[in-house]
Amino acid sequence: MNSTERIKLFQRELSYITDNKLKEFAKILIENADDYFFEVPASSSGKYHPDFARGNGGLVRHTKAVAYFTNEFARASIELKKIDRYKADLLVIAAIAHDIKKQGDGMGKHTVSEHPQLAADYIDDMWNKYGEELLSEESMNFICEVVESHMGPWCKPVPETHEQLLVFFADYTASRKEILGLDFIEDGDNEEVDAYIPPTYTVESYKFDFGKTKGMTIKEAYEKEPGYIKWMANKEGFGNVEVQNLVKEYLNNL
Repeated sequence: MNSTERIKLFQRELSYITDNKLKEFAKILIENADDYFFEVPASSSGKYHPDFARGNGGLVRHTKAVAYFTNEFARASIELKKIDRYKADLLVIAAIAHDIKKQGDGMGKHTVSEHPQLAADYIDDMWNKYGEELLSEESMNFICEVVESHMGPWCKPVPETHEQLLVFFADYTASRKEILGLDFIEDGDNEEVDAYIPPTYTVESYKFDFGKTKGMTIKEAYEKEPGYIKWMANKEGFGNVEVQNLVKEYLNNL
């Protein structure tokens, strides 16, 4: 399977990602994956996955299901103001890559228990080779930490943050044997979907829901904590890109 075919296979999952640079990094991870990733079942025995994740290509179908649940859980988290869309994009990348080293180097033809760490190492390697201009090291490490903990209580480290738990629950849900099938994971159905557009805030209307300025507008926060607001505007890899852009807009208009 060539690079074009690999990307087409994940066209739907890539369309969940709204940041173009992050989408390019996700493509790099897919394009450079081991050949077996596109061929093997989700598990060697088939014991821990539903029917659609078995047989040839089962690992890809499982991965597509995990990415779907991750994106849906992330959308709900955005509404609850737990994360922003940029962080949701990072979680989708983690979902796409969580089992990308399921059989290690592929020589053993079986799942290896250390595959979460191997996947994290792979992401780190791809970032060092191709990704430094696409996302910050902080964002890359965030993806790796989510991937490392995606097996929940059955691996170490165990998930602790909201984001780590989100991908663990997505993987757990996609692995339930009771799931009979999901239309979009069948071969050939890889159409892009409409990107989720989060609520739009303005410089005037937005009120912080975190930190020492919680409950304040940007203007109120700047009047009380100007140093904090300036730090927020200039912090590389700041977790809430939408808010950071609003802060920058406010400062530019002073």
